Amino acid sequence: MLGIGGGCRGGPGVLPAVIGENGPMVETTFEGAAEELYGLVPSAFVAARTALAASATDRETAAQIRALRKPPAAAWIVNLLARGAAADVARLATLAAELREAQDDRDATRLTALNKDRRMLVAELVRSATALAEREGVTVGAGILAEVERTLGAAARDEAAAAAVRTGRLLRALEASGVDPVDLTDAVAGEAPLAPGPAAAPAGESGRDDLAERRARRDAERAAAAARREVAEAEREAARAEARVAAARESDARQRERVEALERELGRVRADADAAAVELREAELALRESAERQRTAHGALIEPSPTVEA
Repeated sequence: MLGIGGGCRGGPGVLPAVIGENGPMVETTFEGAAEELYGLVPSAFVAARTALAASATDRETAAQIRALRKPPAAAWIVNLLARGAAADVARLATLAAELREAQDDRDATRLTALNKDRRMLVAELVRSATALAEREGVTVGAGILAEVERTLGAAARDEAAAAAVRTGRLLRALEASGVDPVDLTDAVAGEAPLAPGPAAAPAGESGRDDLAERRARRDAERAAAAARREVAEAEREAARAEARVAAARESDARQRERVEALERELGRVRADADAAAVELREAELALRESAERQRTAHGALIEPSPTVEA
């Protein structure tokens, strides 16, 4: 659940604190006036702008204040969110930086996870913005809500857009093309942020140290993931090898059984062949003996009979 704090200062007809009943209480600067104006509900904007311009100490500042434009509904709601849920809005800058780093590293897995986080964060912020607007007595229509969502989505993709949103002084809705940087021309009242950076991160070396630490952590996570993948692949290869060995052993056992069966069958065939050979020899011998007896008997039949004298 996102934390929602205070929203706009004042309500309809309520002027900024710098204006008192008897006139200016403090010197009005352009930046101070912009900060005050864009923290008000839209219905109080024009009257407050007129009063602040009148309280300016010089004509140039007064002209600058009078030139400040009243934000459209979507920009006002985003400004309201930036002030009422600043810590949560600050997460947009961190997410935009992480997305940029993942894109630079061409880390598809990281990009997929971060894009999921982006969608979730934007959805949560839209709900918070709607609640803050309703607290101010403003009902948000579907068209305006879509502009709010596009603006927050642009801030979640682009660090400069995130910095612009965090000022709480947006003059118009933002939109990301997905390719080019978000167009911030005339998007912020007053001085625009000069350099985007991670939310709530100290400037200078500390910010760079945080970036280096995140990259080092990501590199270590990728290395660990790669090592886990290698281990898993080695385990799968070992399992495949064990399966091949088991299959080979089973095949070898089947082939040995087949060889033994064939050898037994061959022994029976050889025994049958030997018996047949013996039977053939005996038959041949019997045939020769029969033939010899037949010749002897035939010879006896053809011998001449003895002559009998009278």
